[in-house]
Amino acid sequence: MTLSRRSQLRKITEEIQKLARQLGVNDEKTFHAEFSEQYNIIMDNIGKTPNDKALTGQHQDMLNILQKDFQVINGRYEKEDESYRSFTMQQKDLKETLDNFSRDYAKIINENGKLFNENIVLRDTNRKLEAENKQLRTEIEKNREITRGNSLHM
Repeated sequence: MTLSRRSQLRKITEEIQKLARQLGVNDEKTFHAEFSEQYNIIMDNIGKTPNDKALTGQHQDMLNILQKDFQVINGRYEKEDESYRSFTMQQKDLKETLDNFSRDYAKIINENGKLFNENIVLRDTNRKLEAENKQLRTEIEKNREITRGNSLHM
């Protein structure tokens, strides 16, 4: 009986040691530490092929690409803003040029109208003066003929 008890005790001890090895007690690792280590290894290798990175590495690459895209988009926004500001300034300059042209054109049209009216008045005055001049020449001519006629009769 002692032999069989010893044999049973030895068998039970071996089973306990076997379980302890499985739980990592003999290697001075707790079950939790062993499980955590295996979990981390699995997470590092998810989606990994021999030529690829782990999924977290792929995520980091995607994040880097997205950040570069974001920078490019921001750069485009800045360029578009600068183009819009430049276009707005050009529009303001064009408006100012058109305003100045319109103002100057109105002045020229007004001055042109005044000169046209003045020209009409001067033409009318010139016609009157020419008619008066013609009349005076006619009178002078008559007076010359009269004075010539009088000087011949004398």
